[in-house]
Amino acid sequence: MPELPDLPALIADLDARTADRGDLDRLEAAEEIADELTALGARLVGYYVEQARTRGNSWTDIGGHLGISRQAAQQRYTPARFQLTLGDLISTGALSRLTDRTRTTLVRAEEHAKRLGGATVEPRHVLLAMLDDGDTLAVQALARLDVDVAGLRATLDTADAVDAPNNAVGSRDTAPHVAAPHVAAPHFAAPHATAPPLGTPARRLLEAALAQALKLNHNYIGTEHLLLALASVHTDPTAQLLADRGAGYDRVREAVHAVIDEYLRTR
Repeated sequence: MPELPDLPALIADLDARTADRGDLDRLEAAEEIADELTALGARLVGYYVEQARTRGNSWTDIGGHLGISRQAAQQRYTPARFQLTLGDLISTGALSRLTDRTRTTLVRAEEHAKRLGGATVEPRHVLLAMLDDGDTLAVQALARLDVDVAGLRATLDTADAVDAPNNAVGSRDTAPHVAAPHVAAPHFAAPHATAPPLGTPARRLLEAALAQALKLNHNYIGTEHLLLALASVHTDPTAQLLADRGAGYDRVREAVHAVIDEYLRTR
């Protein structure tokens, strides 16, 4: 096991970094470090839960190993799973079906979430990232539907759209989670700053994309499958945004089939 920092080491480090601060500033810094350590611990547990699930272990297996029920295992570990970043998920092997282009799209979605101040990566960030690459089958499908890509991007690319839960594009992340890193400008630099995790809707989006790929008998997840998934989750504001522009699920499915057929003919 790696050697963990003990309390005296943490105290010495914090005191050294805040030597010119007062007692209350040091207390605030200690709170920030505690939040970071809690979040880091949750990610550590979530990583190995995700890896176990990816390698075929059921919730019953996990619960049985710990002497608890399947339901108790799910309740105990689901919050930790939803602390994982894109990089964490890729490392566990959970996203092995993604094409390189889809993986790049998700990396850009992560960047958009950070740029726009999102606490988590959401479907709207995925759609925004998808629009960055006009050569994808997803964007080609939208072009077939005469979707105003520039206008769609402008609607998505606003901080207000990300931050306001009742905005036409925004949505409230309903993932259960443990303490997250302090987001206010700290007096003391956070020791484990990370990329934002994938929010619950984004995780569900990836599951829906896999389902869409399997419907087409594809063993990979491309941007076209992400687009189908985005349009299929009718309760997500991003799906409504697409539908309002003539890209509801049925029309998107027809367009995706057409661009796939065209791609296969020209290979």
